[in-house]
Amino acid sequence: MDHPLPAHPATSNHLQHSRPYQLIIQGKVDPTHCSLALQYWLKRKAEAHLSPWLRLISQEINLPCHQISVRGQKTLWASCSSKKNISLNFKLLFLPPHLVRYVLIHELCHTIHLDHSQKFWALVEHKEPNYTVDRPRT
Repeated sequence: MDHPLPAHPATSNHLQHSRPYQLIIQGKVDPTHCSLALQYWLKRKAEAHLSPWLRLISQEINLPCHQISVRGQKTLWASCSSKKNISLNFKLLFLPPHLVRYVLIHELCHTIHLDHSQKFWALVEHKEPNYTVDRPRT
């Protein structure tokens, strides 16, 4: 995400966004409420941007997935289940696009190999030849 997210105090008690990259939290500024509201907003933004991108890459590299969900995992960028369901972390919104693309391809490769075996890494390299340069570090 290349846009700053300014915060503006307001007078009524609801959450709104009047511009694509502006979030306004109105009412009492309770840190817990603000954190939950921001997570909800980020989850919706990630669903709107990352899910279609994952579907597009899935078609591009011919590795289909089933369901896509967005969460706020503490230690994972994303995960893939044995049923080929992929869960994305909304924090991916804060990574550069080339790193997000790598994460999406990485998870799509898990639809074939659920481990990090040599076969898995060979598939990642086949689908994304620059993967060693593009891997995000945690």
